[in-house]
Amino acid sequence: MTKQQTSFENTYSFKETVRGDLIAWLRIWRSEWNPEQEMPWPFVLGLIWNSMGLRATLLYRLSYFLRSKKVKAIPGILARLNITLHGLDIPSSVQIGPGLYIPHPVGNVVMARRIGANLSLIGSNTIGMRNTHAFPVLGDNVFMGAGARVLGDIVIGDNVNIGANAVVIQDLPSNCTAVGVPAKILETSRVEKDR
Repeated sequence: MTKQQTSFENTYSFKETVRGDLIAWLRIWRSEWNPEQEMPWPFVLGLIWNSMGLRATLLYRLSYFLRSKKVKAIPGILARLNITLHGLDIPSSVQIGPGLYIPHPVGNVVMARRIGANLSLIGSNTIGMRNTHAFPVLGDNVFMGAGARVLGDIVIGDNVNIGANAVVIQDLPSNCTAVGVPAKILETSRVEKDR
């Protein structure tokens, strides 16, 4: 995957992203539910009421949607409201695919060129610039453990796990796990030998 080519080439509708986010939450909080079934709205409303992370995600989605429709001022106000109410700093300009899961929004800062589907930010994560005004691109199915950072003009591939407190400052290929400061890819051959 190059800086110009990512798996997130198309734009999702507001409905698709919100549905994807709700599915990500339901897979964790109601694992017996199947996405082919009807949405369990009473349970979903309870999740929205009780989960600051889901409320923060939906407020971000609304701000991004309004910005995409060229609404003036309101998206920025909603983004600042999200910081005030939930501690989640995602500008309305950041494009994130469906399936966003942020259980603990306080302390998360997200500024990227583009982020694919199914991003999980566990808590106190930073995605942003490093030394120059250039931001990362994240592929689909990226998991960031608590305190992890992805910094600079880099590309994170699909199906990547970033360990807690890791600091990623170089490109990561698809299908890997990175840990440490600075982050290094775990050797899959060593992991296979240990089994």
